[in-house]
Amino acid sequence: MIKRIIPLLFLFVSGYTQTGTYANFQVNVFNNPYPANMFIHTMGAQSKYMAIIDSTLNPSWFINSGELGLDFKVNHNQLSYFKRIDQSWILLNEYMVEIDTLKCIGGYNADYHDMQVLSDGGYFLQAYDSILVDMSTIVTNGSPNATIHLLIIQEFDINHNLIFEWNAWNHLNISDYTNLNLTSNNITWMHGNSIEVDFDENIIISNRRSSEIIKIDRITGEVIWFLGGPNNEFLFLNDSLNGFRKQHDVRRIENGNITLFDNGNTHDTPLSRALEYEIDEDEKVVNLIWDFVQPDGYVALAMGSVQRLPNNNTLINWGTLNNRGAIITEVDYEKNIVLDIQFSQGNKCYKVRKNTWDFATNLLPGDTNLDNQINIYDLNYIVDYILFDQSDSDVFHLFRFDVNRDGIINSSDIDFLANQILVN
Repeated sequence: MIKRIIPLLFLFVSGYTQTGTYANFQVNVFNNPYPANMFIHTMGAQSKYMAIIDSTLNPSWFINSGELGLDFKVNHNQLSYFKRIDQSWILLNEYMVEIDTLKCIGGYNADYHDMQVLSDGGYFLQAYDSILVDMSTIVTNGSPNATIHLLIIQEFDINHNLIFEWNAWNHLNISDYTNLNLTSNNITWMHGNSIEVDFDENIIISNRRSSEIIKIDRITGEVIWFLGGPNNEFLFLNDSLNGFRKQHDVRRIENGNITLFDNGNTHDTPLSRALEYEIDEDEKVVNLIWDFVQPDGYVALAMGSVQRLPNNNTLINWGTLNNRGAIITEVDYEKNIVLDIQFSQGNKCYKVRKNTWDFATNLLPGDTNLDNQINIYDLNYIVDYILFDQSDSDVFHLFRFDVNRDGIINSSDIDFLANQILVN
């Protein structure tokens, strides 16, 4: 095998150029933020990256992920991310090995906005269905042949058996959604962008399309309550904007409150906010007890996330901003900014999370044979992969083999690694 490498070394080192760096970001504030790794997926016109940025803001692990990586996060001691190519979710263990592929069944394709792995190994996925409906029997001037796009939720056990399915058509009344143009031939009814298992084991979903949060009985599928939107049942207190608009990332946190990212692009004066509501489900009252607005008044057109951290800080991803790159901000409970980083224009992030989870294997790009060193034997593995394997790229190979981080495992990686070996 070594004989195969020697001519390759002479063939490729002459064209060596230094590449393999992570996406540029600027540190605006770094003042004792919560000490944990940041799990982040950046995308845009430039290269897309899945990355783990450590507590010192060093990109300790990253790959040029291509069509992999949406909603990259820790999910009950595993990593999960969306694989757009076949619309599935991938689970990854602490050794960087992909251990499971999660898909919807019944002809549905999994959606990338959110998925949750449960403590028992089960999981929730979201999907969409399109149905033909005679809307003329439902609303005045409705189309007799309307296409309705609606949300499906599927729950599976650890063995991939479907144990619960929720179909919006069976449990909601589309005629209640007077905020939509129900006379159209093509109606996008729902846009589900988060799913959360509540303390009582029922589920909470976010429907961005109508600025509403819906709590659903996990046994019957019946709606328990609507918060926000055309079906709102709650009185909003201490909220000058009287609720949220086009929200993302609705979560029940440890103190029983609900946090979310209010994109706010349809408020009378557009404004994005991180919000924490105290909710009384019996009296149907929500009280805004904490919020954060960026001093420059950011407005996130899409995406965005909020995470309440163990030290009571809040991590905010500001989503898609006009004329700005992705911006990640962490604030303490007194609303002091303790972390603020900004990626170059053209980058954006769907969701960002902090977690103390870490890999249990070395983080040496190019250590293809896992012997904790980089030498000529590692080149052999790359050559064999190029000549004989060429399977769909997974996270392990993109980290170990794509050493120049161009998103492709090919001869340029041999060039890059060979020069690294010669220099060292």
